[in-house]
Amino acid sequence: METEKSFNPQEWKDWVLQHEQEDLAQLALRLSTKKDFPLTDLLNQVKGRQIAKHKLPEWYKFPDLYFPDGLILEQCSSEASARFKAKFTIDKKVLDLTGGLGVDSLAFSTVAKNVTYCEPDQHRCAAAKYNFHIFQKEIEVCCGDAATLLNEGIADKFDLIYLDPSRRSDSGKKIFRIEDLQPNVIALKKYLLEYGATVIVKLAPMLDISEGLRQLPETFRVDVISWKSECKELLFHFRKGKHDPQIFCHDLEDASATMHYDFYNEFKLQLSVSTPLNYIYEPHAAIRKAGAWKSLCQQFNVSILHANTHLFTSQEKLNFPGRTFKLIKILPYKKDIILDELAGRNAQMIFYNFPEEAKKVKQKLKILSGEPMYLFFVTLQDGRAAVLFCERCIR
Repeated sequence: METEKSFNPQEWKDWVLQHEQEDLAQLALRLSTKKDFPLTDLLNQVKGRQIAKHKLPEWYKFPDLYFPDGLILEQCSSEASARFKAKFTIDKKVLDLTGGLGVDSLAFSTVAKNVTYCEPDQHRCAAAKYNFHIFQKEIEVCCGDAATLLNEGIADKFDLIYLDPSRRSDSGKKIFRIEDLQPNVIALKKYLLEYGATVIVKLAPMLDISEGLRQLPETFRVDVISWKSECKELLFHFRKGKHDPQIFCHDLEDASATMHYDFYNEFKLQLSVSTPLNYIYEPHAAIRKAGAWKSLCQQFNVSILHANTHLFTSQEKLNFPGRTFKLIKILPYKKDIILDELAGRNAQMIFYNFPEEAKKVKQKLKILSGEPMYLFFVTLQDGRAAVLFCERCIR
């Protein structure tokens, strides 16, 4: 096996486990003079263990696994995200055209009829075969780039095709525009749709959803996914024909905090605006990315504080997809009044559409960070700058 020619996971396992808690830069410096020592490969294993501990906890349980390079660890899906995507592959014949580390393929294999992993890099393919064997999963590994494989007709026997294009340029710079990614989904779209399979492509969270729909008009569904308070990825589902796209916003840490809306209907609704009422709501990151404020107001019976202040309010406490706060008092933006109200307590300071730079405000007030008190620095519907003195409501 190609992986074993340059690195034997069994031979070096104890060394990796011994050093996995160490700083990579210091470890590299200390060992740089050692000859006949596969330093780069070993550092990749240490880095892999460090990342897997938090991002891939099931992988972390297997010290024999092999990580073929450092970049693959940065680009791979988290286990939480892979498990979420697996629900679209139930009883499907799945083609993963951009296999990478194999995290998604492995998750798909738990519920799909069968999975084929494809990857142009031979070293990564060898690593995937080795790792799938460790996991005792029957996943076919096919070495080749997406364009060549599609031209050869590989897609004709699959129900679902999945792609996670590389979001790094040749120079290593992060990119997010669809036409800049590798493989180029726009260029491949004709072949992807030729056999009638559903295609799911994972795109960068920086991509504007409207722009994605313009370039992929065959899209019928978009999943906006947040995890650990950050929008992590966009999943565009498309197939032959034009559709009325439905947008789903998910927080992987709270399955109940889901919002679904019709993309084009959002433009037809009226925005409900209000002064702050008894409760203040901060939508989770996926909803903030989608920006469907009108649909949010309509579905959850809340009002926005200002068209550009993306906090919401209601008189009664509601089950809202995000964080909930009890409004204690609306304060003017005056240092003495704010500090008197806090009475020496710590507070989290959060800024939404506030006229003064957050850094300057924090330097001026010198408030120590802490919970459960929150200060929201906002602009209200009448244009006033104000500070909402709130307490976090824990479910």
